[in-house]
Amino acid sequence: MNRQHRRLVLTRRGFLQGAAAAGIGGGIIAACGDDDDSGSSAAGEGGGGGDIPSAKIGYVTPRTGALAPFGEADAFILAAMKDSYGDSIEILDRDSESDAGRAGEVAQELIGEGVNLMLVSSTPDTTVPVASACDLGEVPCISTVAPWQPHYLGTGGELGPDVDQPEQASAYNWHFFWGLEDVIENFIALWEQAGVAKVVGGLWPNDPDGNAWSDANVGLPPALEAAGFTVVDPGRFPLDTQDFSSQIDQFRAAGVTIVSGVVPPPTFANFQSQALQQGFSPPVVTVAKALLFPSAVESYPRGEGLSTEIWWTERHPFTSSLTGQTAAELAAAFADEAGAQPTQPLGFAHALFEVAIDALKRAGSSDVDALSEALGSTDLATVVGPIDFSSGPVPNFSKTPLVAGQWVEGTDYPLELAINVNEQLPDLPVDGTIQPMT
Repeated sequence: MNRQHRRLVLTRRGFLQGAAAAGIGGGIIAACGDDDDSGSSAAGEGGGGGDIPSAKIGYVTPRTGALAPFGEADAFILAAMKDSYGDSIEILDRDSESDAGRAGEVAQELIGEGVNLMLVSSTPDTTVPVASACDLGEVPCISTVAPWQPHYLGTGGELGPDVDQPEQASAYNWHFFWGLEDVIENFIALWEQAGVAKVVGGLWPNDPDGNAWSDANVGLPPALEAAGFTVVDPGRFPLDTQDFSSQIDQFRAAGVTIVSGVVPPPTFANFQSQALQQGFSPPVVTVAKALLFPSAVESYPRGEGLSTEIWWTERHPFTSSLTGQTAAELAAAFADEAGAQPTQPLGFAHALFEVAIDALKRAGSSDVDALSEALGSTDLATVVGPIDFSSGPVPNFSKTPLVAGQWVEGTDYPLELAINVNEQLPDLPVDGTIQPMT
């Protein structure tokens, strides 16, 4: 999208104007300071007709620490939601500090403060402890931005060859995102395009993501081997590992041409720096989590050419159920307001509130049973795609589409994501095939 189109929606005011055009309650009129406040009480009265009942919403994401890039869009989304719905909902946001223990603590604090609904995002280290706390506290929780398998397993679900019909992990948690089967499909398609030898080295740490991605039943190794790839797995490692010489030596000795894994930005930066220093430069590097964010990728010793899964972009063919904004318009509003390149979590942070507001409207109250029933029947078109919690793959879960691509020299920003694989979303145009790094 060119710079002129990026400015279609200039500021958060553009977000509010879009919301007003979609007719979502008098709270927006009040927030914008309109002289006519005749509709300002409707959003807080509850009941039918699209009114929003009064509610207290908890919001937990990493804002500091290794996972901080996941929270880069939070300030924009929270400000817009508070401006739009501040007369009917109170949002209590907390920073998990990129620590699973802290995520659980702040969730318990919010439950103690009487939140009626919890929203949580960004890796199983954040979503699992928050959803688990909500299960114990019997508070409805909507979670996202964690592959469904590690989130499901972490909250008590069971998967494997002996499990024919996965059961509900929590009666109080509803989750939307993609799964490992989707990232496997996209990664294989990327690597087939690259035309390099099928030898993959795995960077899978000893954390919920790493353990799930490397799992012998549902993880990448068995699927890649079935597709004809050789997998070189040096084993799990702590995220605070400072010396990757052992992994690099094993990769080089085995002739690894593709490095894959799931690590946060600081861990990948350390690995790539040491690999280049030691003369190991594979033609394909496709790593989840670390390669999602432009601010991180631009900081790496070699960012251009890195490849990753792609959950959402300004080009995705979806529209917000709250404001009527397209993905492009939402991204443009963020870019102008924040003065920064839009990131993938932007769409999912917005979608969390789409699901929450929709459920509150249909529940007509913040009562736990009414809200739970409404969440269970969610079937909503959002800015990240359709969300239907009856669709599976396990109870209370809904999948969103996943594509993949490569960081290339940009036109509006130093590096931009090219779309190279779009099998799950054919309406999203591709930009050609992945090019091996030189």
